Amino acid sequence: MEYGKIYFDGLVWYDYLIFAVYNIIFSYVIFWAGDVYLKISRKSLYILIAIFQLYFILIVADSFLDFLPFMPDTELYSFMISSGQYPQDSSENIMSFYYLSLFIAPVCLNNPVIYSFLCICIYIIALMLFIKVWKDIYHISREAEYTFSILCLLWPAGMLYNTAPLREAFVLFGFALFINGLLRFMYEKKWKQLIAGSIIICFMRLQLAVLVMPVLGLLFVYKVKIPAFFKLVILCVCCIVALVIVRYIVVGNPISPQAMSELRNANLSKLSSMGYGRVEWQTYGDMFRDYPFIILQFLLAPLPIFIDHSPTDTLIALADVLFMLFLAAVLLISAGSVVKKYKPVLLFSLFFIILFGAYEYHLTGAVRHRMPLMLLFMLMASEPISKFVFHKIAHAKAEHSVVNH
Repeated sequence: MEYGKIYFDGLVWYDYLIFAVYNIIFSYVIFWAGDVYLKISRKSLYILIAIFQLYFILIVADSFLDFLPFMPDTELYSFMISSGQYPQDSSENIMSFYYLSLFIAPVCLNNPVIYSFLCICIYIIALMLFIKVWKDIYHISREAEYTFSILCLLWPAGMLYNTAPLREAFVLFGFALFINGLLRFMYEKKWKQLIAGSIIICFMRLQLAVLVMPVLGLLFVYKVKIPAFFKLVILCVCCIVALVIVRYIVVGNPISPQAMSELRNANLSKLSSMGYGRVEWQTYGDMFRDYPFIILQFLLAPLPIFIDHSPTDTLIALADVLFMLFLAAVLLISAGSVVKKYKPVLLFSLFFIILFGAYEYHLTGAVRHRMPLMLLFMLMASEPISKFVFHKIAHAKAEHSVVNH
């Protein structure tokens, strides 16, 4: 396989005419899904379509100017989409996407750039699914819905990881369905989206079953009216499945501090200076001692916590962590109402941070893998931000009206 942005190789002038046709098709799909099926407000829908157009323009401009960062993972997905073959040097975890790519590739004319446009479309539908469940369950205002759309437009990681051929859009779509299903199961006893989201998440990235299975087990324990014995059996089965995946898929050896240490250090040895968190764990006490720093590095990447790194070398990632700190500040200021209203979402977010923060070992990988968490932060922060902004606007209009009179 070649290296570099191979998804731009071989482009000719008429490809851009084909891109324009796909732009129209995908824009229509977004509009139809949002307006007819998901009932997104027109104001928010126009912002979401603007996100598609912005990302489309960035990809086209990058094909001429090469200004967006290069991500090595794009080689795998570009190769599968363009050739219909499975890269022999990749992990088994990519195999599931390979089978999906056999159906996606013809739709995209075996063109990785068109595949990127499809991913943007799927990503925006995922955003609309989040808006839909927040409206149905938490009854957010149209102003909050609009604010969330604006936050998505401004989100640095959303722009970075949706303007290259990756599978992140499918993962986020799975998370959108999963969170939809989780909340609807808790408040409405509906379960279909929960199962669909769980399947998509695990299909896209099998390791995510370590997150999904315990959550499903706990939901059954607390929300399903069946005898306690069966609840205990279901919870145990879910936890055992998660442990089996950790043992045979993630670690590959019996689980122990030494095995986890060797796995982390082996992965770091394959990375450049972006890897962080080399450890020497002999006991579980050693792991607990280092975990707070590893989790903090996950949350604050690319700021240097566990590694000597200049954040200005990764400007978009730096912008993303600053964006996250802004959201975190909003949530802390509004902690009373946020905790009261979003307790299940906050508990899920905490579990997500502990689980994936402990596993992550790559600076920009951390930015990419915390994207579902960032979406939840944006959703929870959208209401307090909208109340503040629109209150200020209404107050300014009122003052202006008084002055005119």
